[in-house]
Amino acid sequence: MLFGVAIIVGLLWLFYKLWVSNYNYWKERGIPSYPAEFPYGSDPNLVKLKTFQGYTIDKMYHEFSPHPLFGIVVLRKPLLVVKDPELVQLVLTKEFSHFRERGLIKLLKKDTLNHHLFHLGGERWRPLRMKLTPTFTSGKLKAMFPLFISCAESFSSLLLSKADSKVDIKELAGRFSADVICSCAFGLDMDVINHPDNKLRRIGIERMKVPFFRKLNVALVQLFPALSTVLKTRSTSKEDENYVINLVKNIMEQRENSGIVRNDFIDLLIQLKNKGNLGDDGHEFEEPFEMTLELIAAQCFVFFIAGFETSSSVQSFCLYELALHQDIQSRLIKEIDETIEKNGSLTYKAIQEMEYLDMVVAETSRKYPTIPSLNRQCTKTITLPSGQKIEKDTAIIIPVWSLHQDPQYFPDPDKFNPERFSQENKDSIVPYTYLPFGEGPRMCIGMRFGLLQTKVGIVTLLRKFRVEPCEETKIPLVMGGASATTASDEPVIIKLVARS
Repeated sequence: MLFGVAIIVGLLWLFYKLWVSNYNYWKERGIPSYPAEFPYGSDPNLVKLKTFQGYTIDKMYHEFSPHPLFGIVVLRKPLLVVKDPELVQLVLTKEFSHFRERGLIKLLKKDTLNHHLFHLGGERWRPLRMKLTPTFTSGKLKAMFPLFISCAESFSSLLLSKADSKVDIKELAGRFSADVICSCAFGLDMDVINHPDNKLRRIGIERMKVPFFRKLNVALVQLFPALSTVLKTRSTSKEDENYVINLVKNIMEQRENSGIVRNDFIDLLIQLKNKGNLGDDGHEFEEPFEMTLELIAAQCFVFFIAGFETSSSVQSFCLYELALHQDIQSRLIKEIDETIEKNGSLTYKAIQEMEYLDMVVAETSRKYPTIPSLNRQCTKTITLPSGQKIEKDTAIIIPVWSLHQDPQYFPDPDKFNPERFSQENKDSIVPYTYLPFGEGPRMCIGMRFGLLQTKVGIVTLLRKFRVEPCEETKIPLVMGGASATTASDEPVIIKLVARS
């Protein structure tokens, strides 16, 4: 009996020692670090995610204010937080070949919809990125713009039905964004604006949530990658995966059989599948890379997920700030009215001419970056200019939220001030401190598309309405930990007031 107890105690002790063996990892390498405690590591919130990750990292960021980087431990995994802009530039751009992986998940062959541009590794990421980059040129977006306008007209009708009432603006913006993506990515007129329970949108919303068991699953797989096979980790259920793949398959077959051309994302992917390029320069890619149905479905899916979530978030945060700053809203409305009158209607050219709108959206993305931190993984050991060494497989965090909220880069950071991004001021922004879309070779490929649909949504609303705070408007907004992105804990409630 005592012998059995001794064995159990001994095994528990060995497990404990193994678990905490990395807690001095950064100290041994001469890098300042946040202390770690069993079992969560440096901070329980980085595992439980009950508090917004941006807040948790920000607390550490300021505690290490004199240092360009510092180490933390999540469970027992060491991570390096890189906070100096010059080091951020080194990671994202200058030494990209050493940090080209995101290292967020272990890709499994069976998890088909995860094999997209965001998660793929270098050997597959590079040729796919090269193939997809021409998809988002100005010319391609201009050709898609009539699809944006069609969705905007439906959005305007929905808004008219909500005139002079209190609304959850994130919900309404989410319907519009999902409708644009369904139209431009899948070529489907799903009318998500009037049918918000659309299955594709439901799948997207569920994908962005981080329930407890998913947090635990991800944490265990990051610690012990071999467990991914045992745990049968999937980011999307088999049922939802089959739905998306069959949806894309049916659309592609219908297009190829009918010869219908919509100038949308599916058209461009079909062209890539059949020709290997988009025909802009006739360039053929040297890397062998087959655009299979599954790969195409994965690109469509991430385009949908990223597009509707980021755009709806920026729109809702922007309109929230405009409700609190009536002077900024008045100036923006004036620009919108004058530009549309000059162009005769809401055109692609008109959107590009709205300089103050661009400033307002940029400041929204500064104050509320959709992704609170960027992740990279060191693929080759590198020695920094300081002499410190980052070893292969080290996980890197770039604290976007903290950089955007740092007063040394953005004075009075809690203030919503679009003038930071005026022609006179934006050149003074320290490079690599403003990262709403990332930077370097792996920066967001859909940036132009996302900005365009965000601006069209804001303009559509402000052409006929003003927004105002009401008694249900939370001031300030508090970000929550239940989402993978920057999102409010509660609905973003404002009042729509019809313009006279």
